[in-house]
Amino acid sequence: MKQFITSLAFAALSATAAGAVHAAAPDVRMYRLDCGHMTLGDKSVLSDAGLYRGQSYDIVMTCYLIKHGKDWLLWDAGLPKKYLPGPVVEGTFTTALDRTIADQLRDIGLRPEDITYVAVSHAHFDHAGQINDFPNATLIIQRAELDAMADTEKAASHYIDAALFSSHVAGKDLKRVRVIDGDVDLFGDGTLKTIHTPGHTPGSMALLLKLNTAGYYALSGDQWHITESHERQQVPVWNYDHQQTISSGKKLDNVIAQTRATLVIEHEPVDNRKLPAFPRFLD
Repeated sequence: MKQFITSLAFAALSATAAGAVHAAAPDVRMYRLDCGHMTLGDKSVLSDAGLYRGQSYDIVMTCYLIKHGKDWLLWDAGLPKKYLPGPVVEGTFTTALDRTIADQLRDIGLRPEDITYVAVSHAHFDHAGQINDFPNATLIIQRAELDAMADTEKAASHYIDAALFSSHVAGKDLKRVRVIDGDVDLFGDGTLKTIHTPGHTPGSMALLLKLNTAGYYALSGDQWHITESHERQQVPVWNYDHQQTISSGKKLDNVIAQTRATLVIEHEPVDNRKLPAFPRFLD
């Protein structure tokens, strides 16, 4: 009998361990989506130190579709559809959207209704423009970002029209919203972790992603806009807080160093070209 009980205990322990391993290593893959592109006619907006005057630069708006087990998470939601097909000239910016996210999802047999979560690095128009196209999704957003959006003075100069959040946020009542505070392990298994990086906006965040084969990737949100912004720790003129931006850059760099993560600057064409072209993916 003692041997039988011991065998049962060992079997239970083995099953628990196997379950833990399974929980810690779900099927995780990342797709790169084309969510628009822009020419900065005046690159000096990327430096509050007055650099880049008289220069221009082409940037991309990229979204990332992440499969986590049976769930689909969209990181950032690209430009609004008013830029389709473009180009639209607004001041020194020339902006265009070639395909909607929903249209691209069809290439891999998904519908907008299949998206479980939409997480926005921050609430600027080029990162949250198609957020309402996913009727079953739960929005993931930093509390500091929602609080800042409620401040009409800040919202007027830093944020998109709150109507873009209409299917998730109605007045002060949140619908299908997961409000997070700071650095959060979204699924509790170490595969997707938000990194709070205030500075660009109060609730800006990056995403640390752990893929089964490719390892760690850091999606930087708008902590940096181009490679040179990272190298020089430049702060754009439109950022909410200069010193917070610098501190958040150091924080994110430390996370990247500790995990040996591959940095993807979301607006930098060079970084995004290193990722597989959709519908191929990293896993």
